[in-house]
Amino acid sequence: MKEVSGKTVINFCLPQFAVGLFTTMLNNYLIYFYQPTEASGLPVLITQGYVFLGILTVIGLIKAIGHIVDAFSDPIVAGLSDKCNHKGGRRIPFMKWFSVPFACSALLIFWSPSENPIFNNIWIAVFIWAYFIFYTLYMIPHNALLPEMITNEGKLVDAYTWSSLFFVVGSMLGYATPALVAVMKKVANLSPIMAWRMTFLVFTVIGVVLLLIPALTIKEKDYVNSVRPTVSLGKSLKHAFSNKHFVLVTLGQLFEGTGMSFFQACIMYYITELMGIPEEQSIIIMATSIVGSLILYPVINKWSKAKGKKVPMIVGCIVFTVAEFLICGVDVFPQDHKLATAVLFALFVSLPFAVLNILPSSMMADVIQYDTAKTGINQEGTFAAAKSFVTKMGTSLAIMIVPSLVVIGAATGENVGKKGLLLTAIVGGLFTLVAVVIYFFYNEKEVLGVVRAAKKENEK
Repeated sequence: MKEVSGKTVINFCLPQFAVGLFTTMLNNYLIYFYQPTEASGLPVLITQGYVFLGILTVIGLIKAIGHIVDAFSDPIVAGLSDKCNHKGGRRIPFMKWFSVPFACSALLIFWSPSENPIFNNIWIAVFIWAYFIFYTLYMIPHNALLPEMITNEGKLVDAYTWSSLFFVVGSMLGYATPALVAVMKKVANLSPIMAWRMTFLVFTVIGVVLLLIPALTIKEKDYVNSVRPTVSLGKSLKHAFSNKHFVLVTLGQLFEGTGMSFFQACIMYYITELMGIPEEQSIIIMATSIVGSLILYPVINKWSKAKGKKVPMIVGCIVFTVAEFLICGVDVFPQDHKLATAVLFALFVSLPFAVLNILPSSMMADVIQYDTAKTGINQEGTFAAAKSFVTKMGTSLAIMIVPSLVVIGAATGENVGKKGLLLTAIVGGLFTLVAVVIYFFYNEKEVLGVVRAAKKENEK
């Protein structure tokens, strides 16, 4: 097998830039776009208020179902990928086939063509669910390929650092959406809704190109000699969940990911409604947190190589928990210096952003390689899908709850209430706090010991 070059690693990680864009579109702006505040100038396109069981909004229900569809499709796609016998490999063919549908479905979510709320409800449901299915068909094989191509622990951390870097830079461009929208409205004289849509169109074009680069340039079989699993998907999943290390890491990522989902879904509301920062200045806050996290990337990289991933993960979750609870005290923030205070808050969350962007995937890769060393069988896809299934169910819970919470305490004619926003911060912080407890029980020393021993044996 060929040694993976730095150029190949870069090409492989480029799709994370696109994923950062699309994730920001959905996590940060979907609810804001379809449950608009009066100040945004956006029209009301879908049915508002509680529509299901008296607790769920249309957008919350649709997105939650989308995550459930996504979660259940993960193990199916993983099984297909793990056992794929295509001449191009087990992973790359999926990436070729589903790059364009993945990107286009993200755009069409925001392009509902009618003024009829019922029609728009259906339109959004179709394309959100399509997005999650195509996301799975591309990303499950993509994520499974990296620990197959790179088995060296240090190089794998480096690769996940690059991957996270591209994701964060893509997210940074996504966070610039309000500023780009303002430019579109001012320079191109577009209406608010068209300014948002044209901005997302630009993101989609960029995304398609980046998703295709590794699919068209990497020859999988040059780097991977896989032993395909012969057991059924059900037995593979049972095996994955019988691994205690996998269960602990997955549960930890479930709770910290759910806490992060609460934060991401409400970030625009926190900035504009709670902190009182104008929409067009939100880019300053978001850019500050991203730049701060990027500066910390080399520190986190070296820290994890020297001490492992467990301690940085625990520290990152603790800091993020504190940040969520600080949001509840927004009224005591200095009111004469709102922007400066918000910038300081953004710097504070830079550490957990850096840690939680780099290390979860690297930590899971350790567990996957531990299992491969123990069994001699490559089941990266199944492990990735099993983890993804659990964590996405948590994300579904967050997306289901958030729209229902944010309307609590809303004034007549508004879709967002301060009381509800504060509740989202409390609940998100509690989820992350549970992750701290779970990570304490993860035996990283045993996992890395087996992985390193296997690596030495293979080098003989």
